[in-house]
Amino acid sequence: MFKVATVTSFSLFALTALVWSLQTCVVRHSDRDRLQEKIRKREIAASATSSYLPSNQVRQKVRKDIWFTQDDESRLHYSIESARSLLTLIPIHNHFEVVETLQGIRCLMQDKLYTVQESPFQQLRLLQADEGLYRYTTQEFTASGVDLSLFRMPGHDLPKEELQDKFAFLKGIAKDASFTFSGKTPQFQAGEFKATLLQEQ
Repeated sequence: MFKVATVTSFSLFALTALVWSLQTCVVRHSDRDRLQEKIRKREIAASATSSYLPSNQVRQKVRKDIWFTQDDESRLHYSIESARSLLTLIPIHNHFEVVETLQGIRCLMQDKLYTVQESPFQQLRLLQADEGLYRYTTQEFTASGVDLSLFRMPGHDLPKEELQDKFAFLKGIAKDASFTFSGKTPQFQAGEFKATLLQEQ
């Protein structure tokens, strides 16, 4: 009786060990596919970081024009001008980040368009800085040491002539400024902005 029980227990143990071995040692198709996908992603990441170095392009007299359609179908116009720029492609894993360093910046931004006695008018902001950064991936512009001026003038188009400070109704400096181009209204921020109201309009 004891002998039969021993043989039965041994047989059950051997069968359990065999099933366990098959589950752990035999490579299934799903496991193999998962492993190959992990290897492929590691190879792409390694290739991107080792084979591709940041590449640069120097550009002169750069201009970017961006429009934002409002709920009333009007369009706000942003114009960023730069005397020089350095465009850089930075490899990050399996994609590239595009960053542009701008120098000698002059940016005109329409805040709002309106009418006075059926005549078109606009309020716009002039931003000037020695240097700034534009990130194409997030559509974000940042600059430090910024001169800011606000104007109200006739028309719904950005002026082509040079704006004169004497026509500004507010002028000041900011430690830094940034805006992002997302949605219908750009998000503008100015840090430590010190302004002077020059005239009432």
